[in-house]
Order: sequence, then C-alpha cells, then structure tokens
Amino acid sequence: MQMPYERWRDARLPWLAYLIFVPFPWLWAPPTATTVLCAAIAIAVFLPIYLVAFRLQGRLLLVACAAMVAIGIAVAPLPIGWTTFAIYGAATIGRIASRKRALLTIAVIALVVAVTGMLLQQPVLWFGPGVLFVGMTGVLTVSQTAYIERTQALLATQEEVRRLAGTAERERITRDLHDVVGRTLTLVALKADLAARLLDRDPAMAKGELEAIAAAARSGLAEVRAALSGQLGGSLATETVASLAALETAGIQPVVTGDPAAVPADAGAVLAMTLREAVTNVIRHAGARRCTIDFEAGPGDARLVVEDDGVGLSFREGTGLRGMRQRLVAAGGQLELRALQPGTRLEASVPA
Repeated sequence: MQMPYERWRDARLPWLAYLIFVPFPWLWAPPTATTVLCAAIAIAVFLPIYLVAFRLQGRLLLVACAAMVAIGIAVAPLPIGWTTFAIYGAATIGRIASRKRALLTIAVIALVVAVTGMLLQQPVLWFGPGVLFVGMTGVLTVSQTAYIERTQALLATQEEVRRLAGTAERERITRDLHDVVGRTLTLVALKADLAARLLDRDPAMAKGELEAIAAAARSGLAEVRAALSGQLGGSLATETVASLAALETAGIQPVVTGDPAAVPADAGAVLAMTLREAVTNVIRHAGARRCTIDFEAGPGDARLVVEDDGVGLSFREGTGLRGMRQRLVAAGGQLELRALQPGTRLEASVPA
C-alpha cells in the first residue's frame, strides 16, 4: 500500500489543471484559428512527454524537461500562456536525484524564459510571472522530493529498528527459556532419581523428594511465564540459595565466598542468570565433586567466579554459554572461561 506522500508524488492528472493558463490571454484578446490550432498541437505534444516524465530518471528526465521548455518557446510568439510549459518543466526537473543539478537547471529554465520574453519584446507582465513561478515551483518540488526521501529513509530506519528489536526479543526469550528449562528439568531429573532410590528404603523421604519435584515444576512454570513476559530475573542472593540446593541435590559440595547481597541489584540480576546457567552446566556436564562460587563487588564492577574440579572446559560453546555471553555483553560486561587441572573456571563481570 502506498503512503500518502507516495500517492502525491505519483499523481499526474491533477496537476494538469494548470493548463488552463495556456488559453488565459484569450480572455482579453480573442484568438485566431491558427492560434487555437497551435495551442492544441502544443498541448497534444506536451501531454505524453509530461506523463512519461514521471517514470524517467537522470538524463532522460532532463531531456523531457528540455522538451517541455522547447514547446513553450515554440509558441511564445503567439498570444498563449507559453510560460506554463516552462513551469511544468521546472516542476518536473525538481524530482531529479541531484539537488545541485536540479537547482542549476531550474535557474537555466528561468533565464531562458526571461531571455525569450525580452527577445520577443513582450511586456514584463507577460513573461515575468512565468519566470517567478518557474523558480518557485522548481524549488518547491526540490524541497518536496528531499522531504520524501528523508521520510522514506526514516521509515526504513524505523522498520530496521523494529526488526532488530524483534530479533533481540526472540534471542532474549530463547536465552531465558534455555536457562529456566535447563535448570528446572535438571533439578527434576536429579530429584526423581533420588526419590526412586529412596522409595524402598525411606518412603517418607521419597515422598518429600516427590513433593520437591512438584514444587520445582510449579516454580519452573512460573519462571517460564515470567521469561515470556520479560519479567524474569530474581535477586542474586535468591539464585545463590537455589544454586546451592541444586548442587547439593546433585551430590556436589558447594563452597561460597563473598556476599551476593553486596552486589548492586542491576548487576545482580544479570549475574543471577549467569550463575543459574553456570551451575546447571556444572551439574550436567562437569562430573565434579566440588564447586566454588565467589562473589566480588568492587567500586566499578561486580564479578562472579564459578570453579569446579570436574572435566576441564565442561562449558562447551552451546546455546547456554552463547546466551550467557550475549546477556553479559548487552549489560556492558564480559565472560571468560579457562581450563584448570582439573576442572573449569568461569569468570563473569558486569558494571556495577
């Protein structure tokens, strides 16, 4: 669907109403048959050139405008509003891509009209208004064309911004859902295995684990809804408690140094999601027996270090690690991974 300014630019027939000024002099000087015939021929030749000119660009458009001006000059000796054709030419040339060339051509057309009128010794009132309207109409068309192009560029930019925003939102949802579902399913699987082992030995404890599975599933569902609505992200202290519980359930000894509550809230929200994914990777891939979590809150940034004694570089470059890195970079932070002997060290920092 065309925008209003595009419909204005493509409109051709409404502007032909100004051809009424061609026979305007006949109001006080009745024309001869020859004058009427010449005016009809001039208009008949002008019309196809004018209509085709809307599809032309570059040199062909210049030729079309020159032809319109030439038609006006050809009938200038007759009592006809011949400057009308030159005005159409100036208005048409205003659509040319080069603003400098368009304005120069408009000035040339105005000069040609003035010189023609003077050479034919016509009164200034006969051709002077034509010179004035050549300049005014031409400059107006140049301005309109520039405005249209700026509007088109702005709309293209806005469309690109909307597209990028949509892409960023899809990536955010993918990252958040990966973290939420990964943690929830890992915890559910661990507790289900534990409940199965306890079912015969300690039914009461097995029942407690089953209740914990139900609670984890309900919590995961709430977090999925929060991720879809863009409201995911709790405090770092809350996520630390959940991460310690998950590590203990997996039989991994957690060690915490530093105070997560000392990390500013904005930085803590980003590091909380990083901690969630890091701990999930330790549980699923590292085969570790011990996991150390360290928090540091400096004057300029906050830092999270997760270190395990399992398989070196257990954090493979997958959706989780990529999402972790993207989230940190978007917040102005960075992510570093390093293989230990044994284990892996993940260090995430974000401006505080």
